[in-house]
Amino acid sequence: MKSDILKSKFDKLAQEVINEAETFTFNLKDLPDLNNYKTDIRKDLNFTQIFEILDKKSKNCIYWFEVESTNHCENLQVLLNENRESLLVNFRTVPVRNSNTNSNILYVGIRRGGRRQRDNLSNISGRIITHLGYYDKGSTQGLQLIHWAKDIDCKINLKVVEFEDLPNDYLNTIEKIIAFKLKPMCGKH
Repeated sequence: MKSDILKSKFDKLAQEVINEAETFTFNLKDLPDLNNYKTDIRKDLNFTQIFEILDKKSKNCIYWFEVESTNHCENLQVLLNENRESLLVNFRTVPVRNSNTNSNILYVGIRRGGRRQRDNLSNISGRIITHLGYYDKGSTQGLQLIHWAKDIDCKINLKVVEFEDLPNDYLNTIEKIIAFKLKPMCGKH
């Protein structure tokens, strides 16, 4: 098979997935105070509706954090990189640096379907809680936004696609295809 045909098929697949994304919008300045990890982000007025919908998603998902502009995303990337050492000292694990530039996508990730036994949250809800920084276990890798981006006036679009019957084995491949297309500013892509 010629590589241009394969590339065309991957591009078409990526665009179809991107077009299916459901969008959840929030502003970093609206992240509530952490309060020793007693804050339940799901009950905060600015996030209740987001988590009510996310918690209904029980199948495999891909998600990404889209920032309103490339410039805003680059500023967030710089801020994250400036805070990496203090985050490490405070036992907060964040996505690795990468060489992507000129993108308004901060991060791309996947989550297998299902529910967590300890609290019955959908796996995607739990994952987003970690990215926002409200999970008390800092060793679980995520953006940890509350720990370095609180009070920044920046709108974020969380994009989520839930797959009906996608086998787990395909999930990592879809992530790589979408990350190649979107070029997230951090993460192992």
